[in-house]
Amino acid sequence: MKRMSWGDLALWVPALFLAWVFARQGWAKFSDTSGWARAFAFWHFPVCFRILIGVMEVVAAALLLARRTAPIGAGLIAVVMLGGMGTHLYWGQPSQMTSELLPLILALVVLAGRWRYLSPMLHRATG
Repeated sequence: MKRMSWGDLALWVPALFLAWVFARQGWAKFSDTSGWARAFAFWHFPVCFRILIGVMEVVAAALLLARRTAPIGAGLIAVVMLGGMGTHLYWGQPSQMTSELLPLILALVVLAGRWRYLSPMLHRATG
């Protein structure tokens, strides 16, 4: 059995935290009575877009649970967080962008730390 390095262990902490947060928040986006439903309506997004974001977040959470797929999940979270930040900017709510900042930074840490697992898959797919 191979020993886990401290660096590898350190990457599991943000990955598991993000998986926990985004599994819960993604699932909440499926409810028509959630705060997310009201927020997406306020931002004039259609219901199908809210559901799509929920699916992306739940899938990202699941992908974060394996080393090989964690960079894909982290990338999905980064894209969703950048979209959320853009939404806050568009609607004149830049002070609310801070809620996306921590998940974005943690997702980028996981993406960078797990990149070596994704890189060979990308080379096989393109080569």
